[in-house]
Amino acid sequence: MAAVLRYLCCAALFGAAFAQSDKETALMLPKAVRISGVVTDSDGKPLSQVWIDHTGAGVETVRTDTQGRFDIETRAPAVVFRAYRGYQSKYWRVSENRNLTVTLTGPVPRMNECRASWGFVSLNGSMSRFCFPKVRGVRFTKPRNDTDYGKRVFWVVTSGGEVAMQHASGAMWGDGTPFDRDVWSARDYVEQTYSDPEGVNIRDARGKSADGKCWRVLGHAFESASYRDVSEQDAALLDRVLDGARVKPWPIQK
Repeated sequence: MAAVLRYLCCAALFGAAFAQSDKETALMLPKAVRISGVVTDSDGKPLSQVWIDHTGAGVETVRTDTQGRFDIETRAPAVVFRAYRGYQSKYWRVSENRNLTVTLTGPVPRMNECRASWGFVSLNGSMSRFCFPKVRGVRFTKPRNDTDYGKRVFWVVTSGGEVAMQHASGAMWGDGTPFDRDVWSARDYVEQTYSDPEGVNIRDARGKSADGKCWRVLGHAFESASYRDVSEQDAALLDRVLDGARVKPWPIQK
């Protein structure tokens, strides 16, 4: 249980701004490359205001213009194109390209709604929308509330100790955008997009590092549920919780 409490107190926020670490710098390309092009839907219509995330630009916002065009320099080895609503994200390994066409497909499937509390746990208040199934073998703490957010930890007891996943939400919490270093180093990167009842995208991103450790983050506005540095075997049990995620309808039902 001590490890779980350390996770509660010390776990970093997915999507929070942080200084670039030495590990991240080591993953970056030797020099910046120029990429430019246009983002379109499957019919070839340009898409404006598409985020280009994980460029290494820190908190700077990088988006397509009104014609769906972008033109950036980056040392990032990979970026992800993400729309606010309606379209699947696109992961792209960076190489110099001046006429890139990125196609985002849609519509995205709607996440199932959580209308009954039996068999599920959630965070009441704190702008939380997610609820998760109670899974045999996965324990969870009572919610802990801070001034600006609430959080709960799910954990699994393994032969090597406790493995934890954190669910948190609130006005000062992130939206579940993965860490740059996880996206850049992922051997296997998968991102699935869903929508809430209002049509806003919900992001479910996961990957595996070269040493076989897994990470996953499910993110919505002001909310995320995530784990990092977990073996594939232990991740499978935590994934049963995330795979069963549902979203509360608006207005939020407690």
